[in-house]
Amino acid sequence: MSALGIDYGGTNTKLLLVDESGAVLARETVSTGTLAELGASVHRFLDTAPAAAQSFAVTVAGTLDPSTGVVRRSANLPWLDGVAPAEVLSESLGVPGVAVQDGEAGAIAEARFGAGRGSDEVFVIVLGTGIAGAHVLSGSVQRGAHGGAGEVGHVPVADNGVTCSCGQVGCLETAIGGQQVGLRWRDRGAENQDASARDVVEAAGSGDEAAVAVLGDAARALGRAILNVSALVDPALIVVGGGVSRSPEWTVEPAVAYARENATFHVVPELRLASLGVWAGAHGAAAVAADTFVGARAQADRP
Repeated sequence: MSALGIDYGGTNTKLLLVDESGAVLARETVSTGTLAELGASVHRFLDTAPAAAQSFAVTVAGTLDPSTGVVRRSANLPWLDGVAPAEVLSESLGVPGVAVQDGEAGAIAEARFGAGRGSDEVFVIVLGTGIAGAHVLSGSVQRGAHGGAGEVGHVPVADNGVTCSCGQVGCLETAIGGQQVGLRWRDRGAENQDASARDVVEAAGSGDEAAVAVLGDAARALGRAILNVSALVDPALIVVGGGVSRSPEWTVEPAVAYARENATFHVVPELRLASLGVWAGAHGAAAVAADTFVGARAQADRP
């Protein structure tokens, strides 16, 4: 009984097929496009996979109504607003599917299989093109009354005056989102107009003062977000993952130091780097697909 996890990211989309034990059968990264383009990519992927998918889950970067599967707002994929992506893809693929918030998928994967294993209460932050978050309590993601809990990327914590894609000013995403780090470097005079976060890290390592300043701003904003999470959720453990976290000496480590230095009443918990890498969201989506549809079949098969 194989399950397909689709991590529908702001820049790239990851496709992951697993068997009933969770073992990886096939995986591929494709460029993010419209739902029609995604459906075509999934068809091509499954045509060469060693097994057919019996179910799938697709991540959504934004707020999602879990009762209907309709996307309320996706700042980075605006064509999803008001759409039920799993329903659209299911019609294209002929396979049952479900949508899951991207932070929830990554959090499920890290809590079950990764750095959060063994802790009853984990808050996961994923630093990608967008910034996702989710609170996992006793193995279950706390979605909130309207499905929007955990959106730490859209908490205003930066002093940069930049308007976020969500409409607010100074959101965490504007300081440490993957593409935003490059834009903040350009704002400080960098000649590279298409710089990525990796380019900024490399420049900082070579002594570029503007790059060092951008990463300092990013770490300070993340540190403030950690303080906010500590104040509002008080988790036992925070796990940080995503592409931007792969240079922890420039981002995560100084952010934790900032949080500890500036904590007042806060209890800043242990913080661990995610262990599943950029495939966490796809693993979590595949787990959700298996849980949703294998569990439903098991219920239906009971006498």
